[in-house]
Amino acid sequence: MFTHKLGLTFLFSFLVWLGATMFFVLFGDLVLVDPSKDNFLGTFLLLEAATAIVLYVVLLIYKKLDKSPYASIKLGIWGSAIGLFIDTFSVWNHSIVFPKLSEDQVIAFTIWMVCAYAMYLIIPLGLSNKKE
Repeated sequence: MFTHKLGLTFLFSFLVWLGATMFFVLFGDLVLVDPSKDNFLGTFLLLEAATAIVLYVVLLIYKKLDKSPYASIKLGIWGSAIGLFIDTFSVWNHSIVFPKLSEDQVIAFTIWMVCAYAMYLIIPLGLSNKKE
């Protein structure tokens, strides 16, 4: 189940991580709000909604390229594992990776990241069907 086309899976996993990271490198100081501020929840929910849409589209594209059984679930698991591993070092070295972000924005990024990875694991379950 999880051995078909691992090269493609790893490539997509890395590209999803890179895309998300580059978004926050370029725009994080504009979209991340201090979690103690009143407008945090609204901004957070908008970011997560946009993330869910992007993940859904990425997973649909991946399923078109990888016709193997449970392709979307495979990407969700491997993508989360690879992304979490790399993000360990990104957050650890946040002053280098995200130099424009304040400490509060790094916390907001980390909150976003945890929920995004949960969606990365859950959305593929909805895309999976008995034919896979």
